[in-house]
Amino acid sequence: MKKLIALTFFLIFPVTTFAGFPEGESGYDLEKLEKSFRLPCDEIGNDECIARSFGVGACTWIFGITKGKDPSDALRIADQVLIALLKGNNLDINSAFNKEGFIKENIKKESTYRINFCKEETKLAIPKLIKKLPEGIELDEERIENLATVFPLQYLSMFEVMRKGK
Repeated sequence: MKKLIALTFFLIFPVTTFAGFPEGESGYDLEKLEKSFRLPCDEIGNDECIARSFGVGACTWIFGITKGKDPSDALRIADQVLIALLKGNNLDINSAFNKEGFIKENIKKESTYRINFCKEETKLAIPKLIKKLPEGIELDEERIENLATVFPLQYLSMFEVMRKGK
């Protein structure tokens, strides 16, 4: 009976929840993120924590785009969130790369897994990310699905390009 009463209460008075970090009027509270968002790096290791941070960064970018931000503005915000997470958890992004300048495979694999948590949102953002397609190519559902599938690797490759200075 108690379960029925609780269920009825939630149906009558819906509860609002937020995925990710809610953005206020002045944007994300980066200082609060840096000080409060703690990952269990001592338990799972720094590589795992870096991968989780990449996941949050990528999804923050995607959520920004689907909320109507210009992709470059959303990316700037996502980068700030990523930096706050790394700094707050005492993580060095340089440790994510191997000596050739590529993201370590274990980090890439885990980051891809994490970034795919926001794959449905990524599908919604793809049309806003793709400014121009070659003539005769349509941005249909199959192409959006394929682009959403490769998005995590594309996101991570941006860091590799920056690392290599190209």
